[in-house]
Amino acid sequence: MVQIKQISRRPENKADPVKAKELMDKLRKEHSKMVKGQFEFIDAQGGWLEFNYRFFPEDMLVTYKFIHGEICEIPMGLVKHLNNTKKKIRSFGMNQDGINGMLPERGVPSSYETVSRVRFTPVDVL
Repeated sequence: MVQIKQISRRPENKADPVKAKELMDKLRKEHSKMVKGQFEFIDAQGGWLEFNYRFFPEDMLVTYKFIHGEICEIPMGLVKHLNNTKKKIRSFGMNQDGINGMLPERGVPSSYETVSRVRFTPVDVL
């Protein structure tokens, strides 16, 4: 018996081009607003952080290097990106004594907390 399956792509949900351009322009204007503030590298105080960043597809790829404690002026979109950089710290299950016990049945830590790695504080908040 011959079985034939026909697979086709799902149609993409595209917004109205005029409305989409309007929203992108609004977002670009918000992201490009310059903010002056202090960079703090919480994970490695006294260290530096270097990374490549591009938010909009048509933008160039830019390399940024920040040194702990420096005051600089960067775009608001980058400020949001830096302040949203977090890491997960996994914690193992607790036993009856309240100290870290063995791994749960599945073999993976059951809970975690998120801790901020870097912080950019605007000057007007300092």
